[in-house]
Amino acid sequence: MSGTHEVTVVVAPALRGAFEGRRLVSLGVPDGAGVGEVLESLFKLYPRARQYLLGERGGSGPFLHVAMDERSAEELARGGGGLSAGLKLYVFALSGPPRGRQAGGEG
Repeated sequence: MSGTHEVTVVVAPALRGAFEGRRLVSLGVPDGAGVGEVLESLFKLYPRARQYLLGERGGSGPFLHVAMDERSAEELARGGGGLSAGLKLYVFALSGPPRGRQAGGEG
């Protein structure tokens, strides 16, 4: 039987308008959920945040970026069982995608 656990999303000041002014968003996610599932949940709850995805604005910035602690990123890269309970994801906006990487790609 699978359960759920909580993931906290920390929202940067520049994005808070799209998240109804919230600094923190706590989400209950299924065990084994990854970053994609968390983002899907965020966009369902806060549809205005979708405007920060590349392609939603015709390629102009700012762009949504997601960060997490190194231990969690390494676990996901090794094919771990999803995001750990108590994890904090950080969402922020920059004027463009990271250099040397395609937006929306893995890396």
